[in-house]
Amino acid sequence: MTSTRRAGPARPLLIAALLILAAALSAALLRPRTDTATQNPAQATPVSGTLPATVTDARVVAVPPGIRETSVFATLRSTWDAEVRITGVSSPAAGHAMLMVTRTQDNMTGMSMTDTLTLPAGGTLTLSDTGDHLMLMHLKEPLQPGQTIPVTLTDDEGRTLTIQAPVVKP
Repeated sequence: MTSTRRAGPARPLLIAALLILAAALSAALLRPRTDTATQNPAQATPVSGTLPATVTDARVVAVPPGIRETSVFATLRSTWDAEVRITGVSSPAAGHAMLMVTRTQDNMTGMSMTDTLTLPAGGTLTLSDTGDHLMLMHLKEPLQPGQTIPVTLTDDEGRTLTIQAPVVKP
């Protein structure tokens, strides 16, 4: 026995509703986007090219002659409401610079290079001798206490921030 079902008025109404929904979604997707950043200055995107952070307590550790690497410490404070991923560091005082993390595992503490240091949204990232920090490698000349060394941080969007870090005795 074969049953035939009549396409009553419900089927055309369903099709019409789906077409209206599709048209509304298309219009919403094609409409120019207005970000809340342009409506609320407190959430505005930072100026292009400038990493959205302030720096305090920046310092480069002076090392004895013949030592060709040193550490950079500072406290970075986010001025933005989104996470900032720091992916690079450089300085004209060094041939190479690295982002470093310090980790403890099985009661052993060690440091290793990392691709990213994260500055939390509206938070701080402390670069210290007992935690995350920056390393300047292949120093081009001995660093003297009282000198100021430029150190440039770069994030994953290509924005930069140059820190003027004084050289200090350990």
